[in-house]
Amino acid sequence: MNFFDRSSWNDRNNSGLKMLFGIICVTVLFYLLTRGGKSELAQMLCMSTPGLRDLQLWRPLSSLLVNISAWNLFFEMFAIYIFGSIIAPRLGATKILSIYLFSGIFANLLWAAVYWNTPAAICGASGAVNGIIMASAIVAPNLQMYMLFIPFPVKLRTLALVFMVLSLILSGMTPFALLDIGGFLGAYLFMRLFDRKNMEWDMLTQLTGQKNKPNTIRFERPAPRSGNQGNYPDRNEVDRILDKLSRDGINSLTPEEIALLEKVRDQMNRNSR
Repeated sequence: MNFFDRSSWNDRNNSGLKMLFGIICVTVLFYLLTRGGKSELAQMLCMSTPGLRDLQLWRPLSSLLVNISAWNLFFEMFAIYIFGSIIAPRLGATKILSIYLFSGIFANLLWAAVYWNTPAAICGASGAVNGIIMASAIVAPNLQMYMLFIPFPVKLRTLALVFMVLSLILSGMTPFALLDIGGFLGAYLFMRLFDRKNMEWDMLTQLTGQKNKPNTIRFERPAPRSGNQGNYPDRNEVDRILDKLSRDGINSLTPEEIALLEKVRDQMNRNSR
């Protein structure tokens, strides 16, 4: 029963958070190296349609490292930490990085497809950041958060849809809005194609009016051996804790709830011998 192995939870949590800090540190470092997008290095790294036509294929990835505004950089890195820390315990470092890169590159390619015949250039990690936001909504859709200017908590999935609608409204005004939309779609495609088991909310079924079918983990208690009857914790309580864990992640559990799961694990290990 590795699911009850607290050490594996802690390892995944630590690796995911370390990856988030790594992304933040590298992005800030490149902001300093490129002098806020004003250096020649920034011109080599930024996303540009002429560069892609010249087969400079590194640009969809490298442009994620270039930011032209310290204020924009702060809010992007802050969003990565806030929303990324929600899914870090469940997904781990590899998937966090994969979602970040997949969403950012997908957004850049979508932008390039629209502006292919225009000698345009763009940079920034807004697509990748919005991918992390979308992934957090998919993994923990019912987690409630406070939104600026709204005095009551909003579910993460509602927050993601609001962000997407705002980006659609702004898409005719600025190419950065197109990057935001591409980031949302990129994260959804990644989860749909490569990590369906962690999808607790499907945006497509939400928009089409179908019911979502979350991957809820259920606890099945084996029949106790003679001499051990009556030693199991209450099944309803264990089911409640597992539902909470599946919905909101390991960080939502209290020490008492974690201790109860460890007790269940130890009991099942003894019965399997």
